[in-house]
Amino acid sequence: RRSIMVKSFMLLSTLPTSTRAEDSKIYSANARNMARLGSGDGSAGSVYDNNPSNPKARARRAMIGCKNSDARQLAMEGLQQSKLNEKECNRLVMSGE
Repeated sequence: RRSIMVKSFMLLSTLPTSTRAEDSKIYSANARNMARLGSGDGSAGSVYDNNPSNPKARARRAMIGCKNSDARQLAMEGLQQSKLNEKECNRLVMSGE
């Protein structure tokens, strides 16, 4: 059943826009998800806040940033340090710097 639905969606997405009913309302959640995925949005409907107001959320987001070498490089430039590994970055985040 799922493969039939995927095949039919793929067929509909290959039709010219004049024959598609894109402006019609989509009633099922599954159809909305398939339309969202078909348009290239792979976020699963999640919305991320890049500047959380909660201090714990800010720290958690910064700790994830410490795993990324590009983010650590930016942090090194801001702190005028020559080297910043993940452990040091996490320590600075936990101390509130």
